[in-house]
Amino acid sequence: MSRGFVGVADKLARSIGVVQVEPLYLANMFSTGKLTEFAPDEVLCTVGEPSDRVFLLVDGSIEVSKPDASGNSRPIALVQGPAMIGHMGVIDGSHRSASCTVSGSQPAMIISLKANDFKRLLTRPDATGSAVRHLVLASLIRQLGNTNTTVAALLDGMSDDAATQTGTQPIQDINEQDLHMLQAVLRGWSLPPEG
Repeated sequence: MSRGFVGVADKLARSIGVVQVEPLYLANMFSTGKLTEFAPDEVLCTVGEPSDRVFLLVDGSIEVSKPDASGNSRPIALVQGPAMIGHMGVIDGSHRSASCTVSGSQPAMIISLKANDFKRLLTRPDATGSAVRHLVLASLIRQLGNTNTTVAALLDGMSDDAATQTGTQPIQDINEQDLHMLQAVLRGWSLPPEG
């Protein structure tokens, strides 16, 4: 079964930035899960739920949304396959930080891995475990890079005085939308603004 996923594993590795990993070993991770077709508008997970699965989006798109301060659901990212979703909650044991819903008019092909299976893959002392760790590390590095880019973009829009301010006075140049974007990037859901 793993060989059937080699092409998708290679695309996932390249899209996240994993280097020097044999796609077959990532494909072994795919074969550990269950491949399912999700219909448009079908919900994968909801904010606040336990993080009991990692999702590998093979094909399709997922809208990631989060409630704003008034409780209204607000889209924060659109994730195109191939991509890995929901791994941070499984790794750190936190509840879902956002809701994920199949977006568009086409179904999404998704492999879901149970949390325990994913954790076992992470600790395997072989090439498959190494490939999974590389994938997670590359994802975290990308997330940190996106966060740095977003913070820099927000700070670039501020005056020098506001950027170096150390008192308790709130900075006026950062608005609520900026804070939502920063929060989304910090949680790994969004790409940095284009500059």
